[in-house]
Amino acid sequence: MKTCQFVVLVGLCLFANRLSAQDTIRRDSIPSTKEEKNRNVMLNASSDNQPRQISIGLPDGEAVDIFEDGTPNSYLFWPDYPYYSWRGGASYSGQSLLSLSESTLQYGKCTYVLNSSSLSNPDNFQGLVNYTTNIYGKQVVDASIASPFGHGWTYSIGTYQGFDPGSNHLDAMPIQDQMHIYKANITKTFAEGRGKIGLNYKFARYTAISDNYGLFYFNGKDGSVDKYDNFDLGRDQLLPDFQYINYVSMKNGQMTRKTLEDANTIDNHHLTFTLEYQFNNGIKLALSSKFKSAKDNTTMMKLAGIFQASPTDGYAYDDGTPYSGYVQNRYMLYFEGFERSWMTTAELTGKSSNQNHNWRLGLNEWWNRAGIYTNTGVYAHEAKASPRRLLKDGQEGTDYNTGSEYYDGHENRLALFASDDWDITDHLWVSMGVRMEWMRQQGNAALAFTDVGQSIDTTNDRTYGFSLKQAHRNRFGTYDWLNPGFTFNGRYTLLKGFGLVGEYVYVKQRPNLQDYAGPYMPQMDPINVNMAKGGIFWNNAWMQLTSQLTYINQTKYKFREQFTNPNDQSETIILPIVNDVATMGWTNDAVVTPFKGFSFHGLLTLQNPKYKNFTFQPVFKDGPGQLYDFNNKNVIAMSKVIAELDPSYQTGDWRFWLSFRYQSKQYINRTNTLYFKGRWETFGGVDYTYNKHVSFSLNVINILNQKGASGSIAAADLATDVSGYQNHYLMSGTYIRPFTVELTTSLKF
Repeated sequence: MKTCQFVVLVGLCLFANRLSAQDTIRRDSIPSTKEEKNRNVMLNASSDNQPRQISIGLPDGEAVDIFEDGTPNSYLFWPDYPYYSWRGGASYSGQSLLSLSESTLQYGKCTYVLNSSSLSNPDNFQGLVNYTTNIYGKQVVDASIASPFGHGWTYSIGTYQGFDPGSNHLDAMPIQDQMHIYKANITKTFAEGRGKIGLNYKFARYTAISDNYGLFYFNGKDGSVDKYDNFDLGRDQLLPDFQYINYVSMKNGQMTRKTLEDANTIDNHHLTFTLEYQFNNGIKLALSSKFKSAKDNTTMMKLAGIFQASPTDGYAYDDGTPYSGYVQNRYMLYFEGFERSWMTTAELTGKSSNQNHNWRLGLNEWWNRAGIYTNTGVYAHEAKASPRRLLKDGQEGTDYNTGSEYYDGHENRLALFASDDWDITDHLWVSMGVRMEWMRQQGNAALAFTDVGQSIDTTNDRTYGFSLKQAHRNRFGTYDWLNPGFTFNGRYTLLKGFGLVGEYVYVKQRPNLQDYAGPYMPQMDPINVNMAKGGIFWNNAWMQLTSQLTYINQTKYKFREQFTNPNDQSETIILPIVNDVATMGWTNDAVVTPFKGFSFHGLLTLQNPKYKNFTFQPVFKDGPGQLYDFNNKNVIAMSKVIAELDPSYQTGDWRFWLSFRYQSKQYINRTNTLYFKGRWETFGGVDYTYNKHVSFSLNVINILNQKGASGSIAAADLATDVSGYQNHYLMSGTYIRPFTVELTTSLKF
């Protein structure tokens, strides 16, 4: 495979040398469609350590995909989330958001990708230090220096040191989010400035256990929430003092203890080689090749329902004192994973001799080996602020490893992609792209099946569920697939500043390695994503407006979900689910600059996401449940109305800005009988430049101090009769960041 990669790269270089010389660029009358503008992904109401996800009409993924210096920061979102080793900041020269078409061509996914570039090749010495703190004790130092040191050589080094106790100050881990990043780059410029070669190294250690869960009363009549027992969402903790975890090891079936810090520390090493070269005929070659090694230890303490316990139910404190009252169950998953990947991307770009064609030819050769052990168990604690742990029948945990996962495999993706931006006339412009990806998978997993969907045979008792001592490590076979992708963008100008725009994206995907993790063979049918939109644009001296109708659908949407037995709320199972999703929508996006210094960005999306081909029948301990049909039901946790309002004003050394985001009601359960009412997410800030060396930014998050409570009621997910949830139903769920004031001081030297 590496020989194939070398041959293709040599062929690209020879092809570039044979193309005709590039003339001076005649015009650039068409705005770039490579990036998504006016969307600040770093304003995240749910988390301050990762980019926010922007809705495209499909359910959100696990995390935002991030590119760094031409290759993905993580080969796959799991087991090493991209934000585990990325924070942006002083050691980066810039970042942008790739459009859906660009992500399809470069990545093989119809999604928004955050693209970032490391600081390199400075013209002179430069240094930057950012210090950030907030009212809850967060401390971040983000610094970099870069300089030439003669004969075309330059260097840059940077570090990010973050310590965030969170707003709810957990006893289990006083610093909830601790990030240490170290970066170094050396670059050589050659061929009279036409070539640049660089080597980047990054080490990141991330230790974190976030728990943005809280208790509240849910009112099913109108989707509102009320305070429960003075529990302050965002300020009170719902996690007991788990300074250690006990679990039954997947590796040997033995009861094991580990500190919470060790069970939540991830190490990442990235070594990236980059090359840029402009041939004499104007053709440009860009190459990025990265080796990555990551070791992941992550613990998730998912909510697993609240119920009333009596003294005879077997719950007690550590000292043996019987407990009665509300019990909060937690479904703990402790993941031991790794990623070893080598990813290379090469691109040739150029223009035709008449300047009407802006073409690109690219290659991805991405190889990845990854694996994971998932140890699970159910743990209980009081349903109150700063709760105490509870034993069940004298044991700390129950149902060990009933949801265990294991795989160890490798995957290779070899893709060729090409695109052409064509100025057909002064009025008509089109951009077309194609990606052809060959994908191969092979590896081992804890699968024991004779047919698709057959479950593994486990003991499934309450104490010791499934371990690798009870199941064979089976090779899940070798799979070879061809995954095509196509993109089209068009723009036709009818009158000056007014015309028609359209876009179409198609991409085919297949199961990835993590789909083999559970005790079920994954759905092998291809995943097809189709996205089409079209409408009008209107640009003048003070406004840029687009209004488009959109349609997007995805087949074989796969996920593993928890379901509660309607007849026994103490029983929770995890099942693989496969369904389709389709969304019709109408989006209006405008940037208005009516007078000097003032800018306003507004976005309004009306959409109607629906489930398609969604039927399933859960099987609990007391037997099969009923057959559920959710076709044409609204997708949970997705709003039908999304709005963004972003005014800003700059005068002299001062800049004032606000950002308001609204999302309408979101259904809690798949029967669409319960919902959370809509909410606003609000931000604002003042930026002040004291001089060319010193500047300040004062930011406020959640100006309106809304709780933004959301979540699910496991017992109601399959319910049609919701009379029991109409008034003051006690539940637990997530919330958005509370009112926060943050100050950043920047020093340039």
